[in-house]
Amino acid sequence: MKKLFIFCLLVAFNIQGFSQSLNMSLVGSYQSSWNNSRGSDVWGWVDGIGTEYALVGLRDRFSVINLSNPASPTEEFYIDESAYQSNWRDVKTFGNYAYITTEAYEGLLIVDLNDMTGNTFWRVSTFNHPNNGSSVYFLAARNLYIDENGIAYIFGASDPALPANDSTQPNGVIFLDVASNPTNPEYLGGWQDYYTNDGMVRGDTLWAACMGEGKFFGIDVSNKSNPIVMGQQSSPTGFTNNCWVSDNGDYLFVSEEVTNGYIASYDVTDLSNIVEVDRVQSTPGIPSSPKNVIVDGNFLICSYYRDGTVVYDITFPNSMIEIGYYDSFTGVGSGYDGNWGIYPFLPSNLILATDINTNPTGNGKLNIYDRQFQQGCFVEGTVTDASNGNPLDGVNVEILTTQATTSTNITGDYAIGTASSGTYNIVFLKAMYASDTVSVNLSNGVILPLNVSLDPVPAFGVSGTVTNSSGTGISNAEVLIYNSNISQSVTTDVNGNFSINSVSGQHFYDDYYEIVVGKWSYRTSCHNEYISSATNNLSITLDYGYYDDFTFDFGWTVSGQATDGMWGVGDPEGTSSQGTNLNPEDDVNGDCYVNAYVTDPAAGNQAGSNDVDDGDAILTSPIFDLSSYSTPYIHYYRWFANAYGNSPDDSLIVRITDGNSTVDVEVITANSPNLSSWQQNSFKVSDYLAPTSSMQIIFYTADLQSGSNNYVEAGVDKFQVSNSITPPTSVVDLSEKGFILYPNPSNNFIVVKSEEIGDVEIYNLLGEKLLESRKYTLLKEIDISVLPKGLYIIKLGEISSKFVKTN
Repeated sequence: MKKLFIFCLLVAFNIQGFSQSLNMSLVGSYQSSWNNSRGSDVWGWVDGIGTEYALVGLRDRFSVINLSNPASPTEEFYIDESAYQSNWRDVKTFGNYAYITTEAYEGLLIVDLNDMTGNTFWRVSTFNHPNNGSSVYFLAARNLYIDENGIAYIFGASDPALPANDSTQPNGVIFLDVASNPTNPEYLGGWQDYYTNDGMVRGDTLWAACMGEGKFFGIDVSNKSNPIVMGQQSSPTGFTNNCWVSDNGDYLFVSEEVTNGYIASYDVTDLSNIVEVDRVQSTPGIPSSPKNVIVDGNFLICSYYRDGTVVYDITFPNSMIEIGYYDSFTGVGSGYDGNWGIYPFLPSNLILATDINTNPTGNGKLNIYDRQFQQGCFVEGTVTDASNGNPLDGVNVEILTTQATTSTNITGDYAIGTASSGTYNIVFLKAMYASDTVSVNLSNGVILPLNVSLDPVPAFGVSGTVTNSSGTGISNAEVLIYNSNISQSVTTDVNGNFSINSVSGQHFYDDYYEIVVGKWSYRTSCHNEYISSATNNLSITLDYGYYDDFTFDFGWTVSGQATDGMWGVGDPEGTSSQGTNLNPEDDVNGDCYVNAYVTDPAAGNQAGSNDVDDGDAILTSPIFDLSSYSTPYIHYYRWFANAYGNSPDDSLIVRITDGNSTVDVEVITANSPNLSSWQQNSFKVSDYLAPTSSMQIIFYTADLQSGSNNYVEAGVDKFQVSNSITPPTSVVDLSEKGFILYPNPSNNFIVVKSEEIGDVEIYNLLGEKLLESRKYTLLKEIDISVLPKGLYIIKLGEISSKFVKTN
C-alpha cells in the first residue's frame, strides 16, 4: 500500500484516504486458474497477426495469457511445472520462442509459441560450444536476458552436482546463442568473476548486477570467450539487484532489493569514472523495497513490491520525477511481496505487471495497466552570485507544494521537475544569501529555462559567556550553534567566554539557530533563538548536575575485544531483517541533538553488518561525584537486539562501580521484553553501592560465540542523575515526538525541528493542502510567504501543530 493518509484536523474530523493510483488505470487482470500459486516475472510477446500475450512465471506453471481483450484476458495454455516448483521464474523471448529460467532443477525451458496448445517445449541443461568442444551444464538459474542479436545471458546458474561454493559453479553469466539454434542453444562463453543475480546487454556491453559484491559491472563482451571488465560501481546500500541502460547508453538505472533501498541513476559515459547523479525512493521515510527497473524511452518503469508499479520520468537522469503509479497490494511496509515483474513494450502501450500475491495470503496475479502519465514539467538553469556573477554551488532548489528538491552543482547548474502542469513557486536558498522565490508556469513536456541571482547578506560573528547558577564563568564548556544551513562550535576560555569570529570564516547571518551548551558535571542547555548582528552576544547559564545526550564528547571510553560493532557515537541508522526492526532509526526524543552511543551507529550493507562480533564491547562513563547527592538516582535510555543465528544467548549488562566494587544493575537478554526499542531505566544507587565521589556506569555487551551468526546490537542515550526516581524534566522544551515549530507567528518562513523524516504538509482550516515539502534532516525551513494571513495546520507524519501567518 503506497499512500495512507490519516489526519485529525482541529475538532476531530478525519480526512482519510488510500491513493491507489496516479496517472495509471487498471484495464484488466487475470488470476482465476492460479489457485495457491505465487507469481514471479512477466514478459510480453506478439504473434504474426498482432495478438498480444503475457508470458507469466508462477510457482508451479508457465502461463500464456491472451490479451486480445485486455479487459477480460484468458489463459491460452500453461505448462505444468509442479515437478519443478520455485518462487523464482524469469521469462524472455527471441523470435517465436520463450525461454524460462528457474531456481528449481529444471534447466532452461524453451517453449515454441507458434504452438498455442502448449505441447511443444524442451528442457535443456547441457550446452555445447560449436568450435572448441567446451560445454556448460546447469539446472537452476536466477535470471536471463536476451539481446538484440539473439544472445541469451544466463545469470546466477548452478550445477547441483557441484558444491555450492565450488569455484567452477557457473553462477556468474553464461552466454548462449539462441539465434542459430533456438531449441538447442550453443555455448559461447561466460563471465564468472562474481555471482550475478541479474543484468542486461546493449550492443557489446553487459551490465551485470552483483548483489554479493554490492556493485554493478560494465563488461565488454564483444569477444564472448574473453569478456573484459571496463568499469564498476557500488550502489547506495550495496543491495544491487537489477539494472537497465538508457536508450542512448549514457545512463544506467539500478534497483536495490532491500528495505529502504534506492533506485539510482549513474552517468556511465566514462566507465573509468562512473558517477551517481540521482537516487529516489517511492515512499521516503516509509519502509519499502524496489524490485526491478526497465527503461522505456524517457520513462523508467519499476516494480516496487508492496508499493506496486511506479513510473519515473527520466528525461533528466539527474532529476528523476515520479509521474505515475498503481498500487495493487493491500499491505504496507517492508515485506517482499506484491509487485515482482513488469513489461512495458507491447505495441498497445499497455503495461503488464505481475504480483507475487495480492495480499499476504493471496496467490499470484497479472495486472494490465493503461497509461495516463506523460512527460513531466521541467525547469533548468544556473544560479549565480548577484554581486560578482560567479556560479553558486549547493543552492537548495525546491518546488513548493511538491516533493521536488535538488541542489546546484559546482558550476551553479540545476534541473528540477514535477509531474503535473500548473503555477508553482520555486524557492532558491543558500546560507549567507537572501533567498529568492520565483513564480513560474510549468507545462508537461516543456523544459523552462530559469536563471537566478542571489544577493549575499552581511556576515557577523557571535560571542558570549557561559556561567553557572552563581554567575561564575565556566571554562572549557562546549558550545554548538547551528541551523539547517550553518553549524559552528567553540569551547569557552578560562573565564567562560567564547567568540566565533566571522573574519575566520566562522560566520552567521540573521536567522533562528539552535544553541546547545554543555560540560560534564553540568546539565546541558539547548534552545532556539533568533540571532542578528544586533543580538549576537549570548549569555547561557548551566545548572549543576550530570546529564549527557552525547551532543558533545564528555570523555566516555570504549574498550573490548570485539572485531566489529564497537561502541560509537553518532546519528543511529535503523536496520531490519525479515520484516522485523532491529536497530532503532533515531536517538531518544526529547534531548538536544541526534546522537546516541550505539554498537556502530552505521547500518552497513544489511542488518547485522556492523553488529558486535567475536568479543565484547564496553562503554564506560567518565567519573561522576555523587557524594553531595542526598538520594541519587541514575536514569538512562537503552535498547538491545539479539536475534537470528544459533540460539541467541547474548546480553546487554548495565553495571555501576565506585572504583573498587562493580555490581550488575540490569541484564537484558534475547528473552527480555521490548527489544529493539528505546526503554528508560532508573535505579537508586544506594540499592547497589554506597554513593561516592568516584562513580562510573558501564554498559557491557558481547558476542562471545565465534561463528554463531547471532545479531548483537545495543544503544545508550540520555544519561542523567537526580535526587528522585522521577527523571528530571527535559533540558529542551519538546512536544510530542520532539516537534518544535518556530517562529510562530511568522510572516516569511517557519522552521520545523524534529527527528521525524517525511513530508511536511500545511493545510488551511478547511482541510485543503496548500503546501508540501520533503524533510530529510533535523531542521527544515519552509517558505510560507505565499500564504495569506491566517491560522494554519502543519503536519509531519502523525504529528500536527498550528501556526499563525502574519502579513
